[in-house]
Amino acid sequence: MLQMNTVDAPVRMGRSTGADEPGRNLRRRWTVITILLASTFFLEAVFAGAMLSGSSWARGAHAATAMVLVASTFAAGLLGLFTLRRFQHGRRLGLTLLSLSAAAFVQAALGSLSAKGANLTWIHVPLGVALVTLSGLAALSARRLDGSR
Repeated sequence: MLQMNTVDAPVRMGRSTGADEPGRNLRRRWTVITILLASTFFLEAVFAGAMLSGSSWARGAHAATAMVLVASTFAAGLLGLFTLRRFQHGRRLGLTLLSLSAAAFVQAALGSLSAKGANLTWIHVPLGVALVTLSGLAALSARRLDGSR
């Protein structure tokens, strides 16, 4: 079905012709990657809550998940900068993920210092909330990737 847009050029509605398929597949992959990262950031908050509730297993899970998040977010950011350089909003997503990785590293350092007795929980907890929110925004950003530049 054809429909006219505001500049009276035909726009094909419905099934794509395949020309935009590589961009669509890449957008789907990055949406999945960023949703997994956002879910893991949320899981990290669940482990923090379990730890604060007194569950002994949660401290190890919280620390291990923090390391996984720093490494995987950094790797995703580097990969994003490389694979998305020709996509509109691709560079922004890569830089967002690298920034998220740096913030997660600072968060992990604050958590480690807090575990050793430093009075830094007052900043560790709100930064964790911000990281969950920012990771969700990165997932939304992945959905905006476009093959045109």
